[in-house]
Amino acid sequence: MTSTADPAEPDSSGSRDSAAVQRPAGPGPVILRRGTVTSTQDEAARRLRDGQEPPFALTARRQTAGRGRLGRAFASPQGSSLSLTYVHRSGLAPAHRGWIPLAAGLAAVTALGEVLGLRATQEIGLKWPNDLHTADGQKLGGILVEGRGAQAVLVGIGLNLRGPVRQQDGAVVPGAAWLRGEGGLRPTGDAGRPDDLPDEELRERLERALVRALAQELDRLESTGGDGVRSGIRDRYTMTCLTVGRHMRVDPLGDLDTGGERSSSWYGLARTVDDHGRLVVDREGVGQVAVDVGDVRHLRLGQSP
Repeated sequence: MTSTADPAEPDSSGSRDSAAVQRPAGPGPVILRRGTVTSTQDEAARRLRDGQEPPFALTARRQTAGRGRLGRAFASPQGSSLSLTYVHRSGLAPAHRGWIPLAAGLAAVTALGEVLGLRATQEIGLKWPNDLHTADGQKLGGILVEGRGAQAVLVGIGLNLRGPVRQQDGAVVPGAAWLRGEGGLRPTGDAGRPDDLPDEELRERLERALVRALAQELDRLESTGGDGVRSGIRDRYTMTCLTVGRHMRVDPLGDLDTGGERSSSWYGLARTVDDHGRLVVDREGVGQVAVDVGDVRHLRLGQSP
């Protein structure tokens, strides 16, 4: 791939940052690189409104108002994380897009394996539906999928590139994992290996690998009408999902969406992922239940419900 620099342009906060465009040597999505943005989701949506044709990706070195699944807010300090939004034009009706978030998680695992040799399920995997976790349950990254208009789908991916990951008061974020730095999954490496690349080069390799993997997974889904089984995504996702086989707590969310009170949490054993991407759980005292929305928390060995 070759790089060409766009003229500096204002970011969403009004300051100016250098912006670069990564153009593939052959056909493939463009990567728009930014400095500081409120969030890559917001900036990608603005580009889309301004006429940028999907598919394309937008990355930023710093986010001031990032957001994750379930509306959780977070900031991405300069250089410490990888923040990317991939804009996909879907021919699927919204009701048939349920596998997109799970396919995005699978793409992230693929990219991390390709660039850093991280082994699925042995070192990293997916906490249902699409959080990136280490095998021992630390969170490495997350994914947020949002629709824009009738066809555009924004797939946001955030990875902790360098740690320790700290809160605003300087305290280390509990349960966080990262790639580089003390305690990271790949803190150092032999000369010439990706482990030993400068942070910026590693970031760009990961971004390119993410874009390739996302394009491939989403193309598979589109070609099968959003069918996770026929596309082969369900089988590969299930093998990568760290939640399957785990005891867990489910905090329901649906009642809050309609203005009601949150239902009580419940416990069970995750058995599999069904044909619609839902988590199938043996719920205590009830039997098998298919979960399609909820905050799932793994229970550690020896931890009581």
